[in-house]
Order: sequence, then C-alpha cells, then structure tokens
Amino acid sequence: MIAIEFRLKVSSMYSIRVPYSYQCARTYPLPAPSTIKGLCANALWRKEGGDPVALMKTIHEVSLGATSRAEQSIAVSSCTVQMVPKNVLLRQFAFTPNIDCLIVFRDDGENVGKRVEEALKVSPIYLGDSESLVCVKPESIYSTEIVEDVTKGQEVIVNSLLKFDFIKDKPIDKKGIALYMQDDPIDSEAVLERYIAPLIQEGDNYKPLNSISFISAKKAFIVKGQRVRGIFCYEDKQTEKVTQKSKRGRKKKE
Repeated sequence: MIAIEFRLKVSSMYSIRVPYSYQCARTYPLPAPSTIKGLCANALWRKEGGDPVALMKTIHEVSLGATSRAEQSIAVSSCTVQMVPKNVLLRQFAFTPNIDCLIVFRDDGENVGKRVEEALKVSPIYLGDSESLVCVKPESIYSTEIVEDVTKGQEVIVNSLLKFDFIKDKPIDKKGIALYMQDDPIDSEAVLERYIAPLIQEGDNYKPLNSISFISAKKAFIVKGQRVRGIFCYEDKQTEKVTQKSKRGRKKKE
C-alpha cells in the first residue's frame, strides 16, 4: 500500500459542480474523492498519453480512496455564465491559495501510484473544469506506506474530508460543517454517498477546522501525511453500494 500527498497551487477560481445542482451550478469548496482521482488520471495522461478514460478507471480500481483539506479560508461567489445564446446559468466559484490532497493505492496499485507521483511533478492539471488550471508544488509531494489501524468504537482524529458512514451514531459537534453528496462517475451502479468536509461556513466563506474527532463506526485505517490526516477502509469499493441500491421501475402485474 502507498499513499501520495500533494499540494495544489491554485491560480484562479475553480468550480467543482455539486451533482444534480440545476438552477444554480453549486460548487464544492474542496475537491471530492472522484475529483482527486480525475486530476491524477489527467496528470498521468498528459505525461504518458493513452486513453484518459481507461486511466481514470485504472486509478479508481487500484485506489482505496482520496481526501483533501485546506489551511486557509475558502471564498465562494456566484456569477452568471452564458452557455449558449439566450441561455444563462448561475454558477458558483471558489478560491483558496492552496489545497492539500491525499490518495491511497492498494498493494496491487503501488506501481500506478508511483507513476502518478512522477506525473504530478511535471504535468499541468485542472481542478473541476478545464478553465481552472492548477499546478502541484513538486516539493510538496510526499509518499508513505505507514498506516495506523482503527478498530470499531475507537476515537479518531482527522483533518480532511471523510465519509459520513465512518462516524458512529452520526454525532456532529460543530455547527455548519459542509456536507457533501458524492457519487462515482466511473461506476454505472453508483449511488450518492455522504461525506463531511472539515469546514465551517461563515457567510460566503468556509473556514477550515484544525481537526474533527469522532468514534469510528467500523474497522478502518488512518494515513498521516505531512499535512493531511485521513481515514479509509481497506476495501472501500462499490460492491456494498451496488447491493444497497434500490431498484427503480414498476412491478409487473401478475
């Protein structure tokens, strides 16, 4: 297993669209797990070439998850964007100078992880859409194989985006923590899952929290990078989600 931490240097406002937001294309203040996987695939594609969709699928299959955090406040503003003549859309954008990301690869994905690590050093990438170019600070890239096992019922402290299901009895001791609804664009059977971002909303700004503490609802492990501390499951894949997905459509009349 290998975890790669890196810092994004943001040079302009970005928009990471919230799934299914319609009249206003709302943005997530921090990149979601699928966004981090996507920018890693984009970096690998720019360095090595090949099929970008296949690269994204490979990274998804050999990774155990991804997370992100910010050290400075995140400003969010809205503007009107003209898509086609006489068709306008209200769209949100966010900005913070730096965003720290961390992605974890399984044992059989260490080679892919090392390729991603090298690609992030040299490839320009974008955050959310093709208009929001960012770069990775080469000196910020850090890889580690050290993990800390977590047992069910153990108190946990993290400082990055985490899955809501990790929290036992779902207690939230901080008002205003940003709640994500995240799906996986790679999996046709994916359903929306809830994530919590360590941010407090204050007007149009999001203020980062130093940490979030909670009681773990399941067996997991923690990866501690130089700046990011995240929690993950050893087998955090879509199999569980597929079995829980409700079937739609009318039942046939007998």
